[in-house]
Amino acid sequence: SRDSGDYTQSDELLESVSGYQKKYGNEVMPSNFKINSEIVYNKANIFNRLYMWYLLAGFSMLMFLIFQIFYNNKIINVSINFIKYLIYLLFALNTIGLAARWYIAGHAPWSDAYESIIFVAWATVVFGIIFGKKSYFTLASSTFVSAIILSIAHMNWLDPSIANLQPVLD
Repeated sequence: SRDSGDYTQSDELLESVSGYQKKYGNEVMPSNFKINSEIVYNKANIFNRLYMWYLLAGFSMLMFLIFQIFYNNKIINVSINFIKYLIYLLFALNTIGLAARWYIAGHAPWSDAYESIIFVAWATVVFGIIFGKKSYFTLASSTFVSAIILSIAHMNWLDPSIANLQPVLD
């Protein structure tokens, strides 16, 4: 119990349930690697952390680009390039997060509202990177917009948990 700090009975019950699942539900039980992947994914909380970094990178790049219009010097140019590569790194983390969610769930990550929103945020940065080759303003603004989209994904009314695919979508 919580008061005594003795959890032996709880541990025995959990072990019993785990044994039952392994014995009778083996073909539907996820592998240990998938279970550990989900634990790491949940602890990383990548999308909740990513929107703050996207916001910081996008806003900073916009400010440096505006300063560059008036004061074009080497420090500003180096800062813009640094932020550009930071955005690429954040995008790689975003892609890894989506791929991990896809692997853990067993289906593409656009089957519910939360997954659709994080996918749209990812796609926004993709287009920012593609079209940002002509203008860094495009990259900066798409990163900023993606931050706003990801922040919306973490409002109370959306459930970020990984769930089974709805039968109508299967």
